[in-house]
Amino acid sequence: MDVVPAEVLADTVDRRYVDRDLCALQLDGYLRRLARQEAVCRRVLGRLARTFLAGRYHHRLGFARLGDYTRERLSLSAREVQELARVAERLESLPAIATAFAAGDLSWTQTRLLATAATADSEHEWLALARDRTVRALEALVAHPPADPDERRRLRFSLRCPRRVRGRWRQAIELARRMAGSELSLAQAAEVIAAEALSAAPAPIDDRLPREAPPEPIDTPADAGWSPVDVPIPEDVEKLLELGPWGDPFALDERLRAARRAMQRIDWQMGVLLRTFFDLRLHRAFGFPSASRYVAERLGISARKARALVALERGLRRTPALGAAYRGGGVSWLRALTVLPVATADDAWVARAGEVTLRRLVAEVEWALDRRDAGLPPAPPSPDATLAPVEWQMRARADETLGADITFTAAPSVVALFRGALDAFRPPGAPLWKGCEKVLEHVCGEWEAQPAHRDPVFARDGWRCAVPACTSRASLHDHHVVYRSAGGDNSRENRVTVCAWHHLRGIHLGRIRAHGVAPHAIIWEIGLRRGRPPLMRTVGDRYVS
Repeated sequence: MDVVPAEVLADTVDRRYVDRDLCALQLDGYLRRLARQEAVCRRVLGRLARTFLAGRYHHRLGFARLGDYTRERLSLSAREVQELARVAERLESLPAIATAFAAGDLSWTQTRLLATAATADSEHEWLALARDRTVRALEALVAHPPADPDERRRLRFSLRCPRRVRGRWRQAIELARRMAGSELSLAQAAEVIAAEALSAAPAPIDDRLPREAPPEPIDTPADAGWSPVDVPIPEDVEKLLELGPWGDPFALDERLRAARRAMQRIDWQMGVLLRTFFDLRLHRAFGFPSASRYVAERLGISARKARALVALERGLRRTPALGAAYRGGGVSWLRALTVLPVATADDAWVARAGEVTLRRLVAEVEWALDRRDAGLPPAPPSPDATLAPVEWQMRARADETLGADITFTAAPSVVALFRGALDAFRPPGAPLWKGCEKVLEHVCGEWEAQPAHRDPVFARDGWRCAVPACTSRASLHDHHVVYRSAGGDNSRENRVTVCAWHHLRGIHLGRIRAHGVAPHAIIWEIGLRRGRPPLMRTVGDRYVS
């Protein structure tokens, strides 16, 4: 059940003539109802995820890692799903807190904190504390607050540089992942790059942590905090817990995806309203010093998620086709964010977002960004094409126009380490990006000089498992598509790189099946089940029915 009228979501009002106080009250009411609906969806998703995790059902569906399943099927990280399941499990033993949440007396953030600190004997005391204090004050009372996946202590590193340096940065990221044998995040890769560079640093570095902004005061206006919100639960979400059987991983997958679709329907509406709320700075009408404090106290969501929703909404307004696909549920939240940097007015990238796995989509977008940096058109490649690295022309070497950015978000210590490495390699008086270029050249040169495995199939497949959606880069096996015992030969067209889990526990245990010609014409059937279609069927990384 939608709680926001269509005319409000259309956002066609001229903001110059808006009564800000009235607008703040109206948007606040809609936002709080949406936040309440999303919180209920989170609990439903958590209860489903609890059963899913307990049975390790991602293995039965043909996924080696929980994170591979959650990213591809739910557009969530494994940490987020585990946190939802943890809160749902704790609420089973905390009936008073569960009742308060069900009545709308607690936001999701408050519930998450209380589920960490409270016990069956102390939950009433914690409930009283939660009603009298702000979210920030409640966090201070919890001895070890849970690590909210949306809100960890991080700093953003950003460096303006020529486009060729950003291309070298992406190359270094890929090499770092190969060397580590895992799908490193940008922050993890930056740490590995800095550590490799500093092992040969020509000078000592300044290891002081970056200066952080002072924290905002904990006090918040007493009448501007959380109050009960009564809003109907979406009917399609409410029914998800009534269906059975719970022991069927395929049925659980369908329900998890249904709950996630309901959350996305709520999220895009919140993004539209938050964009107006942030642009007009309407948090001031409620006495909050910042929009971040408003969303934490009034909506019970993280400031990081709110900023991401607003950034996505602003980007989607420049690409109507992608916006329509996202709001209609045809493109997930994570896929929309992935495609946004290269999406244009046409729908070529929008169509591609629904055709291939998320792993392939990320690789294609990075390849397209490299082409754009080199002055080439960033059109989508063929779904089966090998993504060859972009060759930079000699003239690009002399181009020092600062037309690109290297950005990542990491812990303060990682940002300090990376910045220190750039300073160590920077020539005296040169800009910081010069040091970055020298760091990347040194690191790439060192890693490319390492002896490679002599198996040519590993190199052809990019030193990673070829099973769609798998992010494994370690414990790789050379698998014969047609078994040698069944007459298969040793040609490269009959061999493909797979990780140990997919080889031994996926293919040979009958959870996935591969047939066809390597590397691009292999048909993968993932999540096999007797008498019914598999969970996923792809040709390479391209979905087929």
